[in-house]
Amino acid sequence: MAEKFDGYVNAFLGHGLRSRDPFASYRYGVDVFNPLVDYRQADALFTSNGLANRIITLPATDALRCGFEIESGEKMSEEMEHKLESTLEDINTNQKMELALTWDRLFGGAVILVIADDGGRLEEPLNMDRIRRVEKLEVYSPEEVSFTSAMLYDNPADPNYGRPQYYNIIGLWGNDFIVHESRLLMFYGGDISNYYRRMRNGWGGSVYEQIRTEMLHYTGGQDLAYQALSRLSQGILKLENLTDVLSREGGDLAVQKRLQIIDMARHMMNTIAIDTVDDYDLKNISLTGIKEVIEGFQMALCSATGIPSTLLFGRSPNGMNATGKSDLENYYNLVANYQQHTLRSPLMRLIEIVAACSDYGIQLPQTWNIEFEPLWNESDKEKAETKKLKADAEKSKTDSINTLVQSQVLSVDEARELLARDDKYAEVIDLSLDATMRTPVE
Repeated sequence: MAEKFDGYVNAFLGHGLRSRDPFASYRYGVDVFNPLVDYRQADALFTSNGLANRIITLPATDALRCGFEIESGEKMSEEMEHKLESTLEDINTNQKMELALTWDRLFGGAVILVIADDGGRLEEPLNMDRIRRVEKLEVYSPEEVSFTSAMLYDNPADPNYGRPQYYNIIGLWGNDFIVHESRLLMFYGGDISNYYRRMRNGWGGSVYEQIRTEMLHYTGGQDLAYQALSRLSQGILKLENLTDVLSREGGDLAVQKRLQIIDMARHMMNTIAIDTVDDYDLKNISLTGIKEVIEGFQMALCSATGIPSTLLFGRSPNGMNATGKSDLENYYNLVANYQQHTLRSPLMRLIEIVAACSDYGIQLPQTWNIEFEPLWNESDKEKAETKKLKADAEKSKTDSINTLVQSQVLSVDEARELLARDDKYAEVIDLSLDATMRTPVE
């Protein structure tokens, strides 16, 4: 009896058979005991899935899209700014930094090897006093960079104690070499626990590990929607003595073959031949609600990535009076945070190395920082509105002070001192003679 039931199920459902079961195709799932995405899996997703590729590359590209400026109390001359900008362009800084940010998001880390002419070997510390020029920058993924316990700083008095002093790097064609950490710009990947970071030899999390479930739901939903679309009309065949046929040896194969022939012949221009005692009917399937489900999966994926649907899927904003401005502002804030916590440190280190090169003649201010240009560009209307709001706020402030003076809550001198603290009035209000004028004449 069990054999008859099994034959019945297999003949109709083909459960577990990749050729007939639509759910038996490949899917990447979540292993609760090891939620990390391995390098090969991440590489395959990045290479073969356009959406997965865009999730990785879009923030990395936007982080460098508008450039940056050197901020300091003492302004750099235009000549020095031009020299620095030209030098960074010559060594393809933007291209290499963007690739490193991409691999940082994709693999959970990256390094940039600064190949500099300082008279030393790669395994020796970078000599900042003898650097002539930077020859080029090379980017490596975490899979190509490793270290052992023997390569750590072992002096407890050293500020770098316990951190890698040397790294072993495998080149594109399999050659390996040792590099001192001072010659590397480090990207450590996303935040994960120390337990999983140790499993990855010090490297962090991939973006895919945070969005894997949402990616699975969205791609799975698309596949199921496609299957529903391909089966808008479901054929139903009633066969006489079906149970008896399946009970015989080879009966399930005969039924499968018959179903396959009918499916192949099914077309509006074809005629289907069946036995007089058999019956064939078509049932239409409704697609109502599928669009809303897919959109729900899209929104969940956008929420997990922080990328608005207008950028990720190229969709227009939804809802009444929707402009998508708030979504873009949230995304630009995400990119700005990425710039501050991931890009700033290695970029500043590279600028220090470039400025130390004797061939370039670049002199940085005594104290300096980098300020990334804003990603959001205001329209003329928005600039005018912002200017008006600032003017209205300033007028309200001065009117309040004037009211306090007229009410004799503040004296004129006190009002002048209050305004002089504001940079806008500091240059026009001279307090140097106030003390003298308040001193009574003897």
